[in-house]
Amino acid sequence: MQPSPSLPPGTQPNRQELSPIFLLERAGEVFAERPAVTDGDSRYTWREFRARARRFASALRAAGLQKGDRVAFLAFNSEPLLLAHFAVPLAGGILVAINTRLNPEEIAYIVSHSGATKVFVSPELEPQLASVPSAVPRTVLGAEFEALLQSGSEAPVEPWLASEDEPITINYTSGTTGRPKGVVYHHRGAYLNALAMVLDHRVQAESQYLWTLPMFHCNGWCFTWGLAAVGAESICIPKIEPGPTWQLFDSGVTHFCAAPTVCTMLVTDPAAHRLAARAALHGGRPALADAHRPHGGAELPAGPRVRPHGSLRALHHQRAGPRAGNAAPGAAGGAAGPPGHAQRLRGRGAHRR
Repeated sequence: MQPSPSLPPGTQPNRQELSPIFLLERAGEVFAERPAVTDGDSRYTWREFRARARRFASALRAAGLQKGDRVAFLAFNSEPLLLAHFAVPLAGGILVAINTRLNPEEIAYIVSHSGATKVFVSPELEPQLASVPSAVPRTVLGAEFEALLQSGSEAPVEPWLASEDEPITINYTSGTTGRPKGVVYHHRGAYLNALAMVLDHRVQAESQYLWTLPMFHCNGWCFTWGLAAVGAESICIPKIEPGPTWQLFDSGVTHFCAAPTVCTMLVTDPAAHRLAARAALHGGRPALADAHRPHGGAELPAGPRVRPHGSLRALHHQRAGPRAGNAAPGAAGGAAGPPGHAQRLRGRGAHRR
């Protein structure tokens, strides 16, 4: 019998670090031929989506990405931004998904404050990078991005993750009371909250999740990763237009997240109509009581499960919030956010809550 190979000091052979990157590796096997993402005319199975994530991760490493490097995305809801939620941490980087509604000065501040070494941008949003120094490399989503992916490999990428407490993303507030403030998620927290969200919403392999919620907002409440756990399909749309959105409801969308104002916009639109499926509406702010009675007191048309913004969401984050972990080095400033955020950034490091 051959002796077992020696393990590095401190290695626990019976331990698996919790990280969303492993959810995609599993999905590529278990849900291999099921649809993973639809983005306009582009459609990918889970096997194909995993292959693209591996290509992206290996291309980032080949381009010089080091462990802990921040990679910023200024992008609409799209397959590349969803892909980045897996590929960037798989490569060893930390994703910084930037609010597309901020002005150029605020975006430049986030790129600088986070220490982003690269910026990926939707073509329509390029003007908002006007204040970002030209020394920061940028890649435009589309042909340039696809060329980068083609330079990568579909072979498995060995993760550089040593601890589940390492950062996976940095998210920023909108800066309504001053400069935008950075909040770190770690791998463990992202993994646990991703599972909590799909369990709470009863998302399953047959589900179709419509991306009305911005992926830059708390990483899409971690649905970006959770859908891979159950093999559900993402339907990506760059913006919410009531008419096309109702067409998507008719075509099989089962879940979406929205603020009460978005619900009001949808149900008061002339395209609104009763759907065949029963709705499961999760209440939030009191304003929602008016939002679901737009036509003379009529009930919200039956249809997809919807999670509005509001108090119920905050309670969910309190219940499923991750424990604190190690902050990304070199970050500064306080941060505020839902209790599900991993920690606050203070000074040039962080402390546990």
